[in-house]
Amino acid sequence: MSFLVAAVVFVGVLSAVNLFLLLAVIRRLREHANILRNTSMPPPFTAPGTKLPEFTATDSTGASVTRATFGAGGGTTVVGMFSTDCAACDEHLPEFAERVRTLGRDRVMALVVGGGPKRETFTAALAAIATVVAEERDGQVYAAFRQPPFPGFYLVDGEGVVTASAGSLDELPIPANV
Repeated sequence: MSFLVAAVVFVGVLSAVNLFLLLAVIRRLREHANILRNTSMPPPFTAPGTKLPEFTATDSTGASVTRATFGAGGGTTVVGMFSTDCAACDEHLPEFAERVRTLGRDRVMALVVGGGPKRETFTAALAAIATVVAEERDGQVYAAFRQPPFPGFYLVDGEGVVTASAGSLDELPIPANV
């Protein structure tokens, strides 16, 4: 009989310890939830209405690219941002090239961020249809857009103001006569 009493006491103590541990975990989860709730994350893409700061870069042909380049073709410029170490960029690049092919090279800009053999591949695929700027993550064009995630797609007006931004071409309202 003493064995049965000892077993019941052991189960009772074990249950009490388990209850205290569970309450401690719940308290910590509430603290973490409050911390996450109060943490403000910057928007992932450059928000519409943002005026890009001045920058200077060189495109794949050696020409200078500045904020004034946007709208040089008369209207809104479509901007596509691709990274050489982004798997989703590999998938979106052909779609981007197809969607902007008819707009004209002066109304499309492509930013290729990163190095390696993919840099040349991306640049070659886009050079005929877009002004292509290839730079590293500390480049001026990438910094002007506030270092957004990849891939990223934008519409920028002639004043250098972002009018639309998206992570997918389907979400970007590219008009037929940009």
